[in-house]
Amino acid sequence: MKFLSLKVLSCLFLAIIYSFPVNATESVSHAGHDDSDDHASEIALLESESTAVYKYVCPMHPQIIRDHEGTCPICGMDLVKQKIQASVGAPKISAGGGANGLKQGLAIRTAEVQKTTLWRYIPTFGKVVLDDSKVIHVHPRASGWISDLSVHSLGDSVKKGQLLYRLYSPEIVSAQQDFLLALHNRKRLGKSADSLVASAKIRLELLGVSRGVIKQIQRQNKTINKLPIYASQNGVVSALAVQEGMYIQPKTELMTIADLSTVWVEAEILPLQQSWVKTGLTANLTSQAFPAQRWESQIEYLYPLTDARTQALKVRLPVLNEQHLLKPNMFMDVEIYGGGKLNVLAIPLEAVIDDGKTQRVVRQLEGGEFDVVEITTGIQTKGIVEVLSGVEAGQKIVISGQFLIDSESQIQSNLRRLMSAGETPPPAEHNH
Repeated sequence: MKFLSLKVLSCLFLAIIYSFPVNATESVSHAGHDDSDDHASEIALLESESTAVYKYVCPMHPQIIRDHEGTCPICGMDLVKQKIQASVGAPKISAGGGANGLKQGLAIRTAEVQKTTLWRYIPTFGKVVLDDSKVIHVHPRASGWISDLSVHSLGDSVKKGQLLYRLYSPEIVSAQQDFLLALHNRKRLGKSADSLVASAKIRLELLGVSRGVIKQIQRQNKTINKLPIYASQNGVVSALAVQEGMYIQPKTELMTIADLSTVWVEAEILPLQQSWVKTGLTANLTSQAFPAQRWESQIEYLYPLTDARTQALKVRLPVLNEQHLLKPNMFMDVEIYGGGKLNVLAIPLEAVIDDGKTQRVVRQLEGGEFDVVEITTGIQTKGIVEVLSGVEAGQKIVISGQFLIDSESQIQSNLRRLMSAGETPPPAEHNH
């Protein structure tokens, strides 16, 4: 009964208030105005308020939307009250006090979408590696004992024809005796023994005896017990696995000699530029160790596999290194050039907002308004990026201060989506 009586009294009180006439002061102040206009404006105001919704949003993380005051669970900032109208379409951010006022307050700068020529250009890095075609691995052809070793440590330089070591091998000594015997038989039997001499000579060559040493054996008519082994090319010793007096076998890799007059630089190309990279493209290479030096090269080979973690494509660049300035495992700065792409839409790279999922730009509209549009980009070169779709030539985009406008646009979009769905917002994603 008490609840019913209170409800009746409340209805009577509201009826008295709404039926009370307007006082004289208000009548005077509204003199000269059309009552129909005032009534229409009041109806529009009531309709506007009825279609507006107030939510509390984090200014740094637009996906955080609440029905009440509080703090952001990601950054801890206070949630800001936002009013959103129940309208459709992409949100447009108003400049408030005019475009000039907003530009001055947020330090906004704009640029025009233009058609231009973009030169394909890749700044990347590479690493110096050995030229595999100029690396030799020294193995003995027969078992024996090593002596007179002239190489003692890694990095030693060797010259072509230089004595590397001497090898005493009973097998090689026996082959020399067979060769001398074949020579004696040819003197006795004549040309019929030529095949025996040739077979004995081939056996010596297969055992690693050089032709010069074979001629020396033939000339001296006696065996050489300690067979000399000479370097077959210039280079440096990049691997050494023997010492003086060791017993070695054919499976033993004694040393590795690498010619550093030519080296390879292996550079990495990220997926965005891989579509136009091919063999024959020119490249400039520099090193922080030698700032005044510059090397030129061309892409010689594209490796068939990409890096499993970075998806980068590796390319090979041969480089002349006559002064031996470039050392294996040295890092190089690489610039690859690929020719021009004519008449393409391009914008400054700093205008693009890339969150890892989409790429967006803030477009300036007439009347001091801005909107956010998604774009598809192409090649990038020296701070300029190609735009394949999303904007047109002549439009103006924001290149400074666009992140604040984009954040406000995301807030408005999330709130409108919330109103249209009539559901609670999706869980927050921790995208910083």
